[in-house]
Amino acid sequence: MNQTFDKISAEDWHQNQNNITIPKAKMNEFVLNFFIVEGYRDAAIEFSKEAGIQLSNKELDKMIERIEIKKNILNGEIDSALQKVSMSNNKQILFKLKMQKLIELIKVNELDQAVSYAQNQIIDFLKDQPHLIDEIEKAMSLLAYKDLSKCPLNHLTQNSQRIKVASEVNQQLFQDSQGNEQAKITILMKILQWAQDILNSKLQYPHLIEISKGQFSKEH
Repeated sequence: MNQTFDKISAEDWHQNQNNITIPKAKMNEFVLNFFIVEGYRDAAIEFSKEAGIQLSNKELDKMIERIEIKKNILNGEIDSALQKVSMSNNKQILFKLKMQKLIELIKVNELDQAVSYAQNQIIDFLKDQPHLIDEIEKAMSLLAYKDLSKCPLNHLTQNSQRIKVASEVNQQLFQDSQGNEQAKITILMKILQWAQDILNSKLQYPHLIEISKGQFSKEH
């Protein structure tokens, strides 16, 4: 039996969206929160001045170490980042950094050191987190290629991987310091995805398919 769905035209959908009013103060709050969570200290300071939002020195000071760690990761200085989080009990942070350290060793062809590092610093994570085996195996597969550009997982050696790890570690550090709080924009995006998943089972409408570009699907 074919399931039928109600339909909303693109014109009606976007007209309804235009009728929704979001207070500018609330939008400013979301943007400032994003700058703080992501560690964009200078942007947070300037935006808070423009938006007339009070930003405490305590909040700014908390960002400094996260910014330094983020810069370390982006520059491939993983040992420096590890040293700064050496007292952390967050195994997720330690695992991500040590995995990036492994990748950095492989990138500079320090293969014996990479194998030793994996054995001594990474394998122990599997004792209580066996699901990590897939991620470890993907990184270790880089060892099989003399020319990393020919490896199907070559993206792990690209700068985009450092950016990804830096963002993930920054998020974890922020959550640890703020009681597991997340960026409000990130939460909104998760709610948006959840709402669309529910609507997709009941309705045909122009759903958002590319958030960063504001791109909607085409509906009749």
